Amino acid sequence: MHPIEAFIRNPIKVAVGVLLVALFGIIALMRMPMQLTPEVQIPTITVQTRWPGASPKEVEQEIIREQEEFLQSVEGLTKMTSESQDSVGTIILEFNVGTNMEEALLKVNSRLQQVSDYPIDARLPVISASSASDRPIAWFILSPRMPSEDELRQFQVDHPELADDLEPVLTAHNAGLAALRLRLAAESNERLRALLPEEIDVTKLRKFAEDYIEAAFERVEGVSNSNVFGGQDPEVQVIVDPHKLAARGLTITDVRHVLSQQNKDTSGGDIWESKRRYVVRTLGQFRSPEQVEEQILAIHDGTPVRLGDVATVRESFKKPDGFVRRFGVSCISINVQRETGANVLDVMKGLQEVRQRLDDGLLKDRGLTLTQVYDETEYIYSSVGLVSQNILVGGLLTVIVLLLFLRSGRSTLVIGLAIPTSIVGTFLMLYLMGRSLNVISLAGLAFAVGMLVDNAVVVLENIFRHYQRGESTFTAALRGTQEVWGAVVASTVTTLAVFLPVLFIEEEAGQLFRDIALAISSAVGFSLLASVTLIPTSAARLLRDHGKEVEDHEQRLRRLRGPQWLAPLDRLGKRFVDHVVGVNRAIQRSTTRRVATVALLVGASVLVSYLLWPKVEYLPTGNRNLVFAIVLPPPGYNLDNLMRLGQTVEEELRPYWDVDLDDPALSELPFPPIDDFFYVARGRQVFIGMRAVDPLRAGELVPLAFTMRQKLPGAIVVAAQSSLFEQGLTAN
Repeated sequence: MHPIEAFIRNPIKVAVGVLLVALFGIIALMRMPMQLTPEVQIPTITVQTRWPGASPKEVEQEIIREQEEFLQSVEGLTKMTSESQDSVGTIILEFNVGTNMEEALLKVNSRLQQVSDYPIDARLPVISASSASDRPIAWFILSPRMPSEDELRQFQVDHPELADDLEPVLTAHNAGLAALRLRLAAESNERLRALLPEEIDVTKLRKFAEDYIEAAFERVEGVSNSNVFGGQDPEVQVIVDPHKLAARGLTITDVRHVLSQQNKDTSGGDIWESKRRYVVRTLGQFRSPEQVEEQILAIHDGTPVRLGDVATVRESFKKPDGFVRRFGVSCISINVQRETGANVLDVMKGLQEVRQRLDDGLLKDRGLTLTQVYDETEYIYSSVGLVSQNILVGGLLTVIVLLLFLRSGRSTLVIGLAIPTSIVGTFLMLYLMGRSLNVISLAGLAFAVGMLVDNAVVVLENIFRHYQRGESTFTAALRGTQEVWGAVVASTVTTLAVFLPVLFIEEEAGQLFRDIALAISSAVGFSLLASVTLIPTSAARLLRDHGKEVEDHEQRLRRLRGPQWLAPLDRLGKRFVDHVVGVNRAIQRSTTRRVATVALLVGASVLVSYLLWPKVEYLPTGNRNLVFAIVLPPPGYNLDNLMRLGQTVEEELRPYWDVDLDDPALSELPFPPIDDFFYVARGRQVFIGMRAVDPLRAGELVPLAFTMRQKLPGAIVVAAQSSLFEQGLTAN
């Protein structure tokens, strides 16, 4: 028995097979990790070495060059770049795609062990592996807790004479701007100071953020790392009086030696008492400044010289290496990175639950609040939703076109079954291949929707041809499918031959477009299976058999066309077909007309292609609502200079972020209003971020960022709209 005949004779088995594919496909869809773009793995290892107090030139000469000499011969290394900054040097190593990162880490560590000439104060190098998934999926801002909108409105009711002063605060388009306006209003009206929280210098809370917020985020399932930016780390400062030190015959080296030897816990061995063993450990790490002051430096004439006799010990904060400002106010920011393969939606849900729990508990008690200012799932929901909508619209339009040309409800239903079956089957295949649900894979599905019915139309049309000859539905389904299944397979294989090679490309382009190739190949493959199994089986059951009476050709056609509500569509389709046939006959009457028609069609195609030819680029920019700018200040700028530079930037951009959205004057601004604005300085680099109130106008903020070049003499400004695929910034 021919396989196609077996399918037609066993419709229940075919139906069960389709239901199983649909069931497992839906389960796979629910379990597939959802993210914005596919994983792109570029094996990278970062080596970072700190040398407190060293200049960039010293870091390069004493550390970076020594390390590069040993690292340049690591197996599989394709690119090595280094950067030297104040007190820190960084080397980035890129390896061939597919490199075993565990082995690469061991090799890098082994080579670094061979470097012996490190400066005495330099720290041991820190080695870490990274990939494209290291991009943060969320950013949070730690700031003093401001009164809620309800509290402000109640205060406004209780003090109607202050209503005008509070109105700008209530109309602010985000919490950060509202807090800034409230502070400014309180400076001009002392009665509003009652609304301000207790004065808190958030920049002094970096250690608190690391111990509680960062640690809480890292405990969320699917989170690989969390980082704190801005603020100052606490430290104990020892301010030595050189005169008192010299009077006692001591030097700075003596002080350093005592502190380094005493500030540690050491093992004291063990003690056996009967059958019990007690492990002894001497505790020497300093717990307070008073402990440090009591350290004995020397004994002169039987009198101990304590550190407190020659120095002042106090708790303070380290000199910051950078800062974060949002709407002109210093703050602390925390980002979160996910693990490779983790579902971004589940991770974000866990992060938001942790944020809410901290905000309602620990942070509220301390007068603080944690605000989320960036959420990657916003773009995932919007992008995936848009592509999913395109798939539904494409499928609906395909069914309408089929209905228009086939003019049969039953035949359209038979072919329409191939679309959802193939799509759900594709989800199952993507899940089995370990892929994620992202805009690339969904774009492949959207592209393939129109191709899913090609094989079904060929098979069903041939079945109709036999059916119209008076053959029974079973015979028509069997013979019609047997005659064309070879051509259908050949057509599908040619399509697969175009996309399957992409699956074997290991470079970045191959990793990025692997999902679209896999989605299209899977969808077309399932459509082939549906066309030789589901289509003939459904046609044999859904088409009406002729019966014993003899019918003429028109009667059989009327049976195929279905219910009366399709009659107007049938007449429209008949006119269209008659018109096309008439035009074709007119063209075929002479060779001149045929040649002219072909020339006209080719010329029109070339002209339209030329006029509509898109610009060539590696990847589209996308519409991410974030404009990112890098400012390279003139040489010699310290942190104070960068702070003043930031204040200049904030004042220049203030007309765009300190606005009321219902103000008619907004229409007169040359650039769109800014919804969120931040300024970050790290080392000698400055970063500016802006989000537009209207996401569709985010790209217009790029030229606004470039206007800063006129206000920052000697500085280099590079800006671009953040890409959906995170391409680098481009200068303009």
